Amino acid sequence: MSKSIKECVNGINKNKNLEELLPEYVSQSMQLNDSYARLKMMMEYYIYYEMLSEGINPYIDSAKDTTDELNEIIFKLFEEDLSDEEADKAAEKLLELRQVVIDKMQVLTTYVDCFVIYEYILNRVQYRFEEMETLPEDSLFARDVVSFIFGTEDNVAINDNIHSVIGQLPMRISRKRYYEMIRETISVYKGSDKSSLESFLYMFKTNAMLYKTPHGDKYFTEFVPILDELASVDYEKITEDEFKIYSEKIRVNASKLNDISDLYMQLGQIINEAYIIAKSIKYTRDADSIEAADKVIKGINSLFTGRKSDVWDEAEGLSEEDDEAKLYWLGEHFPHIEGKQEKIYDSLNMAGAVLDEIIESDQKVIEELGLTEEFVILKQMSQLNSNSVFAEVNETIDETKVTAEMAEEAAENLIAEVKELFNNSSRMVRRAIMANTLEKMPVFFKTSQEVADYVMASLIQCNDEAEKYASKQLILEMIQ
Repeated sequence: MSKSIKECVNGINKNKNLEELLPEYVSQSMQLNDSYARLKMMMEYYIYYEMLSEGINPYIDSAKDTTDELNEIIFKLFEEDLSDEEADKAAEKLLELRQVVIDKMQVLTTYVDCFVIYEYILNRVQYRFEEMETLPEDSLFARDVVSFIFGTEDNVAINDNIHSVIGQLPMRISRKRYYEMIRETISVYKGSDKSSLESFLYMFKTNAMLYKTPHGDKYFTEFVPILDELASVDYEKITEDEFKIYSEKIRVNASKLNDISDLYMQLGQIINEAYIIAKSIKYTRDADSIEAADKVIKGINSLFTGRKSDVWDEAEGLSEEDDEAKLYWLGEHFPHIEGKQEKIYDSLNMAGAVLDEIIESDQKVIEELGLTEEFVILKQMSQLNSNSVFAEVNETIDETKVTAEMAEEAAENLIAEVKELFNNSSRMVRRAIMANTLEKMPVFFKTSQEVADYVMASLIQCNDEAEKYASKQLILEMIQ
């Protein structure tokens, strides 16, 4: 762990020598972010090239333009001596590419959410055509489910278990009760930031097939006809042949969506890392670089672009045209970074743990030192290093507090949208949407007995033996 960053953090926590320590904190944090980004890019850029060169992903062509532009920027970052202004332009271009990827991922997510609904329905009719084995009768099954839910003292785990079970149990609550639950959920946001409420509304609408992305008519429109076809099926009267046809269509298209999502997740990650490198150039020009990482990144870029690179000067005996041998040679550099990523990550975590507190507590000193922009960039880097590849980096949080009137209006508007959707949907589609959204709402039970009553009621009220059997099977798989 870097002593320098540790000393900076300790001193800042004690509010000592801020005029000296805050600039040092920025410098150290920038270098740590840069090193961590290079190590991650080394691996992910290598894997990305491998995937594209071997044609593993059938949707490679959809990302060609973005990949080509990204490769040009990486060439400049690693092969040219960019000025601060040139590096900033490269960073801005990377944000533009990132937005393209986000727009495409938003379309993909919308499609995935729709397929989830239709897969839910087909799972519930599956055992109309397949043999059903003997499963525990309702009361014994309900007892086992409740034992599973409360088999831990961790409240978070209990809530997760409740959500998972609700998402699979037969959906038998009335529409009236469902609308009340929407209203109750939105009322929880009274007094919260408006951004939090908007996030919930977005999440709900995507899971209810209500969200219409503005880019839906621009990207991956080949999935629209199959979704239209699935929407027109009469699932109450579906035949075995139709069941098999639509199950296969969902399987094939879900696999395609998974391939595309994997492609853009990898691309998005590399863009994030390139952005961090571009924004930290000012602080890393004279710092020690991770030689193995730079070699691999430069080599992969050369393989992508066909440009010459001095990285090959060390590769004795390699043919100029033998890309496979070059890739193998680059792969031999990975042992040189063993353990480095973990060490840098520990130091980066130490720096990141106090970032928000520094920004909030020492804002005046930050402004006086002219470091406001640097801390904005460090906050961006922190978000880019989070578990969410597509975290918002320029988000302006709307801190307007949600009033009772705002919550009521949001609830009424959402319920109106849901009612319109339900009026044009079959019973099985409605139930699938209700199950998919209830699973995402806050737990609405107050006691364990209420949970037990809900589980039992949903089973007793389900007269469709195939649906009940499918629900039990899915929950048993979860428990086991």
